[in-house]
Amino acid sequence: MNNRRRIESVQDWLYVVIIGSLALYLVIGVIAWTWMILSGIPAPDAFATILAAIAGALAGITAPLQAPGSRDHGSPQA
Repeated sequence: MNNRRRIESVQDWLYVVIIGSLALYLVIGVIAWTWMILSGIPAPDAFATILAAIAGALAGITAPLQAPGSRDHGSPQA
């Protein structure tokens, strides 16, 4: 059982590191994009796409997951 708790602890820290990294990249990207717009520097064409991908990854990893056994298969309860 101790091994399982250790693995869960590592997974929790891994999620924290991933979420922190994605949030940091998103903040840095938005600041850089805003700075480029205000300075009159033309932003690269794919800059918005990269920021959208980072935001999507952040939303995807923070979305709550549904337990595998709790899905409703559409069968009516009679």
